[in-house]
Amino acid sequence: MTCKMFFAFGGALLMGIAGVATAETQSEAQLKAELSAVQTRLAQLEAKQSNTWLSQRRTEEIKSLISDVLADADTRASLLEGGATAGHNGKHFYLASEDGGFLLEISGQLQFRHVTSFQNDHPEIDNDTDTEISLVDDETESGFVMRRAKVQFKGHIADPRIQYNIRFAVNSQDNSVTADKIVISYELMDDLTLWGGEDKAPFLREELTSSKYQTAVERSYVNEIFTADSVQGIGVTWEANENVIVNVAITDGVRSGSNSTTQDPLTQAGGLVPGSQFRVGEDFDPEDLGEGEGDFSRSSVSKDFNDDQTDFAITARVDVRLAGNWEQMTDFAAWEGEDMALFFGAAIHYEVGETGDSAQNNDFLRWTVDASLEMNNFNVYAAVVGNHTNLEDENDVIGEDRDTHGVVIQAGYMIIPNELEPFIRYEFIDLDDVYGNSYDEVTLLTFGVNRYFNKHNAKFTLDIVWALDSLPVAQEDLGLQVDDPSGEDQVTIRAQFQLLF
Repeated sequence: MTCKMFFAFGGALLMGIAGVATAETQSEAQLKAELSAVQTRLAQLEAKQSNTWLSQRRTEEIKSLISDVLADADTRASLLEGGATAGHNGKHFYLASEDGGFLLEISGQLQFRHVTSFQNDHPEIDNDTDTEISLVDDETESGFVMRRAKVQFKGHIADPRIQYNIRFAVNSQDNSVTADKIVISYELMDDLTLWGGEDKAPFLREELTSSKYQTAVERSYVNEIFTADSVQGIGVTWEANENVIVNVAITDGVRSGSNSTTQDPLTQAGGLVPGSQFRVGEDFDPEDLGEGEGDFSRSSVSKDFNDDQTDFAITARVDVRLAGNWEQMTDFAAWEGEDMALFFGAAIHYEVGETGDSAQNNDFLRWTVDASLEMNNFNVYAAVVGNHTNLEDENDVIGEDRDTHGVVIQAGYMIIPNELEPFIRYEFIDLDDVYGNSYDEVTLLTFGVNRYFNKHNAKFTLDIVWALDSLPVAQEDLGLQVDDPSGEDQVTIRAQFQLLF
């Protein structure tokens, strides 16, 4: 019995050991499988973590690089030990000292243009030689021109009251560079500024309005005939109150600035056509061609103080603001959202001829009155200008006193606000036989359209100028040429793209 129990117990023990061994074997395999799965998952997590770490590291490196670049830019913007600031204020690029004592603003203008001019050849006949004499070389002229390329530097030095303004312009004919504005000014009081140098005379508002803010491709023919243009001298600007500004200048006379044209169309005697000795009128005789009579020295304005043709010249202008802001006065376009603007202006220019000019004293008085209105995407401008010239000498042989007048009316409307603006302009000049009765009156019509891409900063203008009468004076910058006395109408097509910076 005892033996059987022993064997039974031994068998059971062996079977238990075998079961445990089997269980242990199965558990070990399972653990190995699980361990392998964990190792695989861990490898995947490590790979993912490595990629994330690389991405984070790359991000940190880029951030560090940007920070270094910005720090370098800040260092370069801090000029000298005093430091400075630089940037764009919405209108100009600028450099300024940290304390505001020094300021330099930089701006520029580019105008690229195509012009085509059509006119008729109507020559005079020399009865003695039976030959034709004509002022028209070619009835059709066409070509491209870089009409304006300018860079301007202005600001103040040491004190905001001490200001400077110098503007360089590239000549459209030979690409030579001259300064068409050189001004030093000092603010005596908050409302009183004294200036000296070379600048536009405070006379015609159309001339005072920058070429970059004109509605048409160019200023009017009336403006070019009556303008005082750029002058050399001194002046004062007085802001009488917030609505009235007065400008007075004492200068060397009309067109005395170095960048002005040398001929003044209204102070020449005997109907002399600029650029020739061709006299016109009822008493025209081809034999006069190339001769010239009398004293025409006043038609050539010297830029030297000791050789100009003026003893004394004074210009005074007053501008009154009834509505709007002053910036709207020098911008004929009516922008969407702008408040209504209404301005009136008047000016006179009086000039005394050179002492010792016995044949022709050339004292003359010019005056003008203008007004403009801007509202609801509509703008209109009108001006009247006159000139009284003394052409008489002691023996009354050179000529008679002349009273010439001009009128300009211009209007535009934004049919697409801030983008598309058609416009029209009417001009009339009564020359009072300055160039003979063949050129007694001149009428011109201009109509066109402006496409604004970024206000005046990027603008395309297309217009057509129709001169209904013969033109006595060429204005090539306008695309207009001198006509024969018996010539018919002249048509000029102009297209221009402008960039400002």
